[in-house]
Amino acid sequence: MHKILLSSLILLLSLNLSAQNKQDSLKKGARPKIGLVLSGGGAKGFAHIGVLKVLEELNMPIDYIAGTSMGSIIGAFYAMGYSATEIEKLVLSQDWETLLSDKISRKYIHVKDKINLDRYVISFPIKPTGIRIPAGIVQGQNIINLFEKNTIEFHNKTDFRKFPIPFVCIATDLETGEAVVLDKGNISQALRASMAIPTIFTPTEIDGRLLADGGMVNNFPVEEVIKMGADIVIGVDVQTGPKEKEELHSIEDIINQTISLMAKKEFEKNRKLCDIYIKPNIKKYSTADFQKADSLIYLGEKKATEQIRTLQQLIEKYKLSQTQNQNYPIVSDSSQFFIDQIQINGLKHVRKSTLLGKLNLETRNWISIKEIQKGINRAYGSKYFDKISFQLLGGNEKTLVIDVKERRTNRFNIGMHYDDDNKASVLLNTTFQNKIQDGSSLSLDLKLSENPRFTATYNLDNGLKPGYQFKLDLNDSEVFEFQDGKKIASYDLKYLKLDANIHSTFRESYSIGFGGKMELYRVSSKLSIPFVEQSDEDYFFTYYSFINMDSHERAYYPKRGFSLYGEYKLITNNGSSLDGNNRPASVAYLKAQKAISLSQRLTVYPKFYGRIIWGKAIPEVFLTYTGGLDQTNYFDIQVPFVGLRRMELASKNSFVFRTDIQFELFKNNYLVLKPNIGKVVDNVNTALTKGRWVKGVGLTYSYNSLVGPMEVTLSLSDLEQKVRGFINLGYWF
Repeated sequence: MHKILLSSLILLLSLNLSAQNKQDSLKKGARPKIGLVLSGGGAKGFAHIGVLKVLEELNMPIDYIAGTSMGSIIGAFYAMGYSATEIEKLVLSQDWETLLSDKISRKYIHVKDKINLDRYVISFPIKPTGIRIPAGIVQGQNIINLFEKNTIEFHNKTDFRKFPIPFVCIATDLETGEAVVLDKGNISQALRASMAIPTIFTPTEIDGRLLADGGMVNNFPVEEVIKMGADIVIGVDVQTGPKEKEELHSIEDIINQTISLMAKKEFEKNRKLCDIYIKPNIKKYSTADFQKADSLIYLGEKKATEQIRTLQQLIEKYKLSQTQNQNYPIVSDSSQFFIDQIQINGLKHVRKSTLLGKLNLETRNWISIKEIQKGINRAYGSKYFDKISFQLLGGNEKTLVIDVKERRTNRFNIGMHYDDDNKASVLLNTTFQNKIQDGSSLSLDLKLSENPRFTATYNLDNGLKPGYQFKLDLNDSEVFEFQDGKKIASYDLKYLKLDANIHSTFRESYSIGFGGKMELYRVSSKLSIPFVEQSDEDYFFTYYSFINMDSHERAYYPKRGFSLYGEYKLITNNGSSLDGNNRPASVAYLKAQKAISLSQRLTVYPKFYGRIIWGKAIPEVFLTYTGGLDQTNYFDIQVPFVGLRRMELASKNSFVFRTDIQFELFKNNYLVLKPNIGKVVDNVNTALTKGRWVKGVGLTYSYNSLVGPMEVTLSLSDLEQKVRGFINLGYWF
């Protein structure tokens, strides 16, 4: 209690002294120092830019800046020398949906991980004490990338009070609940801490303190700018303030309400200390309206213009004029720096050579910002790290300092899916990093459904240097036999596969390799007939080589990019031959897809699927089965075909040509026309002259939701001339 009283007394005395100094300086006729305070408010903070534009037009000098959350970001950039117009351009050029997530371009994701990138709805870290809810939804990798690129000229300047305009920002110590004034250190980390909204962004550790959004304790830091020496304070407030209970409808509302209530008392005190108080009329906007930046900037400018007479009177009274030079040397992607050495901090389990290989940067060389950030994105896309940041320190010859936070927490992931073929299913996945060998991953999949599956994969990737993979796959599925378009039989197909391969990866998007499998198949009829053997069981040993490429910018509804998977396989049942023949059977498979964007909304997506078999006595489990919309890799014997039921036509060879015509009606809503034509034949030597042509078409309406595509498809083929419906909900897995 004594400590609290003492702290309050000291604060009161300091404010009285500041007020006295202010009066003394004004009496002496010295130019008063102008302090600018920018409140937090999420996206509503863009209104600060509009106010700054008006202050610049008036040539109003700003001597000190203090800010919280979004106010700290706008304030810091202005304090470093960015003009209001330059900040506006920076804000309007961002893809905020991507920026406020940890998503990076798929081109930086390893080709083996791309198939797993869009499978899970929920992901939790696994600690030694069990599964835990993460400290925040977003780590903030993309935000850090943005800050570091645009503050390069200040990486060496660790005292924020020595910026062209002295600057401080506010964060909250999550352990003590105290407001923390950040005025030194790494400016990118300070801004990241000040804006870390609890539960949305993970907190940031600085000097041993775990920091989050300063708005929880001081969202309008007027006192701080007075302590810095401001005689006159211009305060810009973009807070909505506490809402009535009838207005609290969402999680966002509750979080904002909590922050407003916590900082309400402090705000009311700070509000009274402002000499000029500017509050833009942005009540109808939310803290998440990042896509409405232009409107918010306009409203800030409008409100400041309404007070232009008051501001002009202040300028005229004290003969104010702007003395600082708002001229920050803008850094572009092509800006180059001479890198003398690379210093890496934070590595414990991941090998330094692995990280340097991902960065792919040569020292004693000129390197562009684009090359540095591409290297960081490749390293982040490896899944070895939760966060990667950089600084360029030194004079003409820079030291590139890379700070990493290793992803030591393992993950528990959940996926959910429904479609008319596989019915409802849930995917439970556990992924362990750096088990047995550093840089490796162990992934365990359990699919719970009418057709259950278990997969265990252990993988070590070394880039160009060969890596390896071991895989166990267990599957139990119901498959059907068709004749003349009618279902005539049902079978239970079980298989066990043990797979090992060696592979190399090029530029994250290309992989080649070879390997071998031991495969056990058991096929039994769904009808039980007494005294009749209903089960066939076969062992096979197969050898294969593959090439895998994927440069699509996204897995679902891509607008650009190319993907290809090709495989050649030799089938034996004793390691060298098949069923007593001197030669094994062969299978060749190719899938190729290319997205071609014709306009912002229209994309043409041609696809080709081909599978051919040659050899004698081909087992039925290796025949080619054409039909279905499945995008899974459960059966490498299936060739999709729109208009046919799943695995409806059995043959040795199948070729399917398909073109999806994809039109985005409005954001994340698609209408896709899917015409295809295919040929199924039983003799590889007559594939182009004989066999059966099949035609089909489908029309899909889809909403690409947060949990995956929600699709309804109507399809038709010339096999039956019957319209069939198909429903798919969620990510395929």
